[in-house]
Amino acid sequence: MGGAGRLPAGPHRRLAGAAVNRWGRAVVLLAVLGVLVSAVALALALRQAEDGGGRGQSTDLVQQFLPEERRVLGDFSVELLDGRRFDQSDLIGTVSVVNVWGSWCGPCRTEAPDLVRVARRLGDRVNFLGINVRDNPASAQAFERSFEIPYPSVHPDDAGTAILAFDGALTAAAVPSTVVLDEQGRVAARVVGPVDAATLRGLVLDALGAPS
Repeated sequence: MGGAGRLPAGPHRRLAGAAVNRWGRAVVLLAVLGVLVSAVALALALRQAEDGGGRGQSTDLVQQFLPEERRVLGDFSVELLDGRRFDQSDLIGTVSVVNVWGSWCGPCRTEAPDLVRVARRLGDRVNFLGINVRDNPASAQAFERSFEIPYPSVHPDDAGTAILAFDGALTAAAVPSTVVLDEQGRVAARVVGPVDAATLRGLVLDALGAPS
């Protein structure tokens, strides 16, 4: 009676023991993998924390260029949303901010109040220009009215022409994105993704103080 609960000796008992051993090894392997995943996640978090220093943006998203590294703005002539004409000469002689946006773009809505705040605060010291992409004029103008955008934007039909003049610093695929131009029309800084007011203002002030 006392041995009724035991497995009989032989193949069945050996198979049960092998199954237990395999299960134990699997548990140990999963535990080791869990530790490795946690370590990798911690390393990535620490890397992101280090990169996120400075003005609150990852260094992968914000770039500043020394005067000798700056790309020169190419020639272009485009129509604005309000029907006026605009060309590259309008961005020469003062520091300028150029922002690629669309009314359909959620992050563009997030950053719009910050762009407006910096544009109003800096006033005549800095030019601002939007480049409206993959949009229709009615939606774009409704966006401008909604956020009370104080500066002009390029008509979406001419967006490609304007973007090409920036020699890769801006693309229609990266929306939103922003560049800061120095007084000579060279790209002094670039932000890929939404920009906050503090970051943008810092980049503009750096461009204003940079030697020509």
